[in-house]
Amino acid sequence: MNTDQLDMVESLHKADVKPQEIEAALCEKFPSVQPALENFLAGNGFTFYTRESDTDDRTEEIFFCHSKSHKMWRAFPEVLMVDTTYNTNMYDWLLVQFIGVTSTSQSFCIADAFVIRERQRNFGWALEKLKQMLYDCMEPCVILTDADQALMNACDAVFPNATKNLCR
Repeated sequence: MNTDQLDMVESLHKADVKPQEIEAALCEKFPSVQPALENFLAGNGFTFYTRESDTDDRTEEIFFCHSKSHKMWRAFPEVLMVDTTYNTNMYDWLLVQFIGVTSTSQSFCIADAFVIRERQRNFGWALEKLKQMLYDCMEPCVILTDADQALMNACDAVFPNATKNLCR
């Protein structure tokens, strides 16, 4: 993003404008903003998916996975850790991090997603995209999450056979 775009985002954020409305205003004034993100991800070895709102064309979720991480996920799909961070970016979207563990107990980043709401539907969409990156016969055996009920429900729905444990 250039300086004008960043200034616009910052001023709208300080005025307590909702993230979706900031995105809409930004895309209206600078139509190349969203394609720039997609071009960056596509040009740097990422597989990515976006989902728009049911009511308008605003993006509600973004999922992205680097090709190297994709290979690691297919090699070590047994353990999945899912962590969310709240209100840590200028849009106040939740960052969902998907972490795997190798056979030598080393953790690695599988993928990330930004979701607009802390709901089962939003987490479920990101988990479905993660699942699509595996071969049909692969699923995690163990999933670790925090105590977020929406996230736990989404994990149960997408990976029903996995043992679920809570992180402390």
